[in-house]
Amino acid sequence: MTINRTVAPRENATVVIIDDHQVFAGLLGEVFVAQGLDVVGIYGTLAVGMDAVAAIAPDLVVLDHRLPGHTGASSVRTLKQRSPSTRVLMLTAANERDVLLEAMDAGCDGFVTKRQDIGEVMAAVTAVLRGDTPISPDMVGALLGTRPGAPGGDLTPREAEVMELIGTGRSNKQTAHELGISVHTVRNHVQHILDKLGAHSQLEAVAIASRLGLLRSARDGVIPPVTTPHRRRA
Repeated sequence: MTINRTVAPRENATVVIIDDHQVFAGLLGEVFVAQGLDVVGIYGTLAVGMDAVAAIAPDLVVLDHRLPGHTGASSVRTLKQRSPSTRVLMLTAANERDVLLEAMDAGCDGFVTKRQDIGEVMAAVTAVLRGDTPISPDMVGALLGTRPGAPGGDLTPREAEVMELIGTGRSNKQTAHELGISVHTVRNHVQHILDKLGAHSQLEAVAIASRLGLLRSARDGVIPPVTTPHRRRA
């Protein structure tokens, strides 16, 4: 594996990998360690991995979807109940829309497919550890075509703008840049959005908003390009 972008994961963050492809999981663990992460366990079954997470309470779980006898997406909620402080990044070969939405509804903190290169995976890991909710670029389009419905909360115009940008996969920093506001303000808006939609994570909020037809990009079939942040003038 070759990393083709610079990433800076939180130093000494603890990580558990749950994936039944042990060769892949082992190689991924080596990359994580080389990037400064503390891989505290690699498990091939959900049951054993769940018990380990409950005992260790790692900062991050990198979770496959297709596991022997279980699916990762359906198990995220239980995993979060066992270790509330742990964030979950789903890394899977499954690229079906239903899997993404199921993971979102369960409170998954990020979703990336194994079709992405290791640089994209590391970028997603870093984003989840800093509190963002990345969606794999090849899965953003899976949110298109959701059915419109009644509004799911009294979002203000600014909150609706923030929700729209989150729905296209932008990070809090990118959202702040595009709207000309601070990252702290974005986080406040995000919290208000979660409260109004009854969501527990940004990904779950995207799933709810998408299903209710609150995302303009989903209704119109248009996903605005992600811009590269640059330093704003004081």
